[in-house]
Amino acid sequence: MKKTGIADRPLETRALLILTSLNLLDYLDRYLIASLGSLVKAEMGLSDKAFGFLGTAFFLVYFLSSPVFGYLGDRFGRIRLMAGGAVLWSMATSLTFWVTTYPTLVLARGLVGVGEASFGTLSPAYLADILPLGRRSRALGIFYVAIPLGSALAYLAGGFIGGHFGWRPAFLLGGLPGLLLAAAVFRLPATPPLPSRRAASAADIGPRFLSSTRTLLKIPTLLRLTLGYGMITFALGGLAFWMPRYLEVAKGLTLTQANYLLFGSVTVAGGLGTLAGGFLGDRLLRYTPRAPLWVSGLGVALAVPLAGLTIFSRQPVLYVPALVLSIFLLFLNPGVITSVIVSISGPVRRARAVALNIVVIHLVGDVPSPFLIGWASDRFNLQWGVSLTIIALALAVVFIMSALRHLVADLAKAGELESAAHIK
Repeated sequence: MKKTGIADRPLETRALLILTSLNLLDYLDRYLIASLGSLVKAEMGLSDKAFGFLGTAFFLVYFLSSPVFGYLGDRFGRIRLMAGGAVLWSMATSLTFWVTTYPTLVLARGLVGVGEASFGTLSPAYLADILPLGRRSRALGIFYVAIPLGSALAYLAGGFIGGHFGWRPAFLLGGLPGLLLAAAVFRLPATPPLPSRRAASAADIGPRFLSSTRTLLKIPTLLRLTLGYGMITFALGGLAFWMPRYLEVAKGLTLTQANYLLFGSVTVAGGLGTLAGGFLGDRLLRYTPRAPLWVSGLGVALAVPLAGLTIFSRQPVLYVPALVLSIFLLFLNPGVITSVIVSISGPVRRARAVALNIVVIHLVGDVPSPFLIGWASDRFNLQWGVSLTIIALALAVVFIMSALRHLVADLAKAGELESAAHIK
């Protein structure tokens, strides 16, 4: 496996620590709005549909911005764009403290989406630049452990700060640490330019982006895996946004109880699941290069009945363990799926592949899911709204399993198969 020439263990450790810490703040800022839903709805007099659109607005801007940053990151480097994105989303989060109207709240969430699109697109590509194939799943598993931990911290902050001081101070405090970590990202070394990273005129950018996108979509594993991940994202995004409210409405918990339950469940089960997925994805490569997809597909398949039990059972002795186990199984996915995506796309298109993945998973996933769940809640009830996530998970299993037969050939075309076969 060729490396970029700057990789060494101290750099890998430092970069992984900084980027994982910033990724944790990324998800904390992203899901603060969900943890404070009842307070925001009450102050602004929002319907479930209007509140759900706050999640849709964020992800709509997020996925529309991602291809731009993916293209620019592959062409001109990743460091400055990542750091700048962190500054933007952190400032937009803190400035939410002063928002007084619904349109300006939607605008603030959109600005958070722009900033997080830069970091979310380029950071996995940067880690793939400095890591060999045999360490990518594990490193990305550590990087993506920030998803459950950051989301859990949002629920903790929402439950504590929101319950004692109101929802506005939570946003003010949530955005400040990202500004400090943005400076640390800026000091990471840039990866050396690849041969294809050459100057491009403004007139060339559109055609080259479309050509690159068509090439990536022709990779069978990438297309199927991205659609499967999109269905997982539909479920995770919809549940992350609505579960605090659902636990209040359907299970009779208070806002604080709901947030604390989610904090504990997502911290422990989500964190362990993300680490376990990355570890298994790397460890089992010695037996088969299809190991990451087996870990992903079987995990989602087992999560489907547990998600149903979580939604429909009213007995805590049943729905709490089911919630914990389903979170563990669903969080097996981020590290192993992203590892496959950055591997089959090849080094010169990694950021664009991640960007394309972001576009698709959010377009079919958590862009529509908060709004659709809110729409179904207004039309029927919230239980039937969140039940849409079970259908999405079943579809995810079909897409991921259908990618298994294409993975080996796609790794070979990307020049990764020989490395995979010699992992110890």
